[in-house]
Amino acid sequence: MKNNILRGLVPMMTLVFFLTFMLSCSTSREDDYDYFQKLAEWGGARLDKPGEIRARVAEELKKYNETGDKKFLISSRYTESFVDLKNTGKSSDVLGLYQLPIVYDLLKLSNGQYSFVTASCNFNLAVKFEKNSPKLAMQFLDKAIAAEEKSGGRYFLPHLYHFKGRLYYNAEDYKKAIIYFDKALKIHDAKKDQLYIASMHNNFAMCYNQMNQMDKAVQELETAVKILENIPKPKLEVVYFLAKVKVDKGYYQYKLKEYAEAEQTLLTQLEFYRNHPELQYETIVSLRYLFNIYKDRNQLDKIQGVLDIINTIEPKLKDIANQIEVDEIIQSYYAYVGNDTKVKELSFKLMSLHEKQDEASEKNFSRVSNALNDYIIKNINQRYEHTLEDQKLRNTFMFVLILLLVIVFCFIFVTIRNKYRKDKELAVKEKVILQKTKTILENNIKLQEDKISSLHLNLNLKIETEKEFLEHIKKVKRSKNADAEKTISDLFFKINNLIQIDKKNYDLINESSLENRQFVDKLSARFPMLTQQDLKYCVYFKLDLSSKEISLLENITEGSARVYKTKIKTKMDLGKETDLNSFLKTI
Repeated sequence: MKNNILRGLVPMMTLVFFLTFMLSCSTSREDDYDYFQKLAEWGGARLDKPGEIRARVAEELKKYNETGDKKFLISSRYTESFVDLKNTGKSSDVLGLYQLPIVYDLLKLSNGQYSFVTASCNFNLAVKFEKNSPKLAMQFLDKAIAAEEKSGGRYFLPHLYHFKGRLYYNAEDYKKAIIYFDKALKIHDAKKDQLYIASMHNNFAMCYNQMNQMDKAVQELETAVKILENIPKPKLEVVYFLAKVKVDKGYYQYKLKEYAEAEQTLLTQLEFYRNHPELQYETIVSLRYLFNIYKDRNQLDKIQGVLDIINTIEPKLKDIANQIEVDEIIQSYYAYVGNDTKVKELSFKLMSLHEKQDEASEKNFSRVSNALNDYIIKNINQRYEHTLEDQKLRNTFMFVLILLLVIVFCFIFVTIRNKYRKDKELAVKEKVILQKTKTILENNIKLQEDKISSLHLNLNLKIETEKEFLEHIKKVKRSKNADAEKTISDLFFKINNLIQIDKKNYDLINESSLENRQFVDKLSARFPMLTQQDLKYCVYFKLDLSSKEISLLENITEGSARVYKTKIKTKMDLGKETDLNSFLKTI
């Protein structure tokens, strides 16, 4: 979940970085930098005018044909990247595929001569391979950073450090992630982008959270909130990110067991998200945190309120990942209330959703493969006037590229398959563990019932022994010629029996002391007005001991035991029709 939150702003930022990357990269030729800067500003202002962009592509090609300067060939391909970029009919995946051939073309044309091309293209490739091949993404990113650092670039270098920090975060190396987030923050111009600064502090908070350093996490999060709230006339993206940061704050409060504060924070943000139905994932995250709070506090009525909201938004969910998140919350609820049938039904449903998600990933994998293959085929058919040596070099490069792509795609495919297989095996193991846990709980319940039965039996035996003891004393009193030694011996035997019965009763009660303490703690938290004496009697009532049995244990009359029971019901505000013993068993 946290990985998804960290990359929340990445798709939009990646497109912006790719379009404007050439603005900031220092090259050996200052006029080239200025030229691409002006071209980027021009293209960025005309994203909704593809006709003008295509005309500019033709102009750049004409300059290349007239001068032979490779800079204009690169600028034509760069300008082409703006065409249809703002077309809302294309998904982010399709946009990524559309950019991929241009990235490879720019790398080939630049051949390391233009540092801004090397940095921007390698950064774009790193983002593209982040999910399926983090190691390969890190290699591309290191090349981009090396090119930027060599050219003295400062504007995009913070974003490269930020991305490297995120790769380390995804790899659960949080100390290195903090190092690169800090490097990104130190070289960034705070006056230009307060949203970026706030996001860095939020990243620090997430790292400290994973390292269980909650004080530092809260401190960094409060810094982010302060920065965002002080932005004058914030744009919608700032408002959205501030809401997300406050949800994180609620989560940290929950981890610190500040339940009331966490609930209030999350309810406020949930209301915000419900007024913005486009933020489905963020809504689900807030609901999951609230569910955990209410489950920990055993607030079933509020849990039901969370489920009511989920039931209203579930039919509107289109994204499979969001459907999985929602169904996992519902499954957790049924597991919490012990409805094994519903848990089993949702397990099958979640398995089906995971299969669909894997199928979608494989389709996306195929689309990437087809796009690259089409690009390679088109490159093979292109005619360039090169010497024989250049032709051999190009063929060698193409062969290596194809081999690398095949290896990468095979690795990605095997990784996806192995992940699916492991998830399936894990589901089976969890099912076995659940069944074993259920069996253990049933055995524990049976053991407790046997203990209670033994306690009742011992109490009854004590009653009968005491009756016999009294009768024997009366018999001795009536008898004038009683054998004193025999009488003392019999009385000693009866008293020893009573002591042994009391010892067994003590042992049985002591065996259940842990359960009784847990019961007393919950009962005391729910009804703080009960005294320690009241709580002790509640344990007896929960064990279904009769008034006579309680009177023997506490050396009081049966009437006093019944009076205690009535007083306790009054303190707990239970009606006359409510059976106290049955009610206590529900605690």
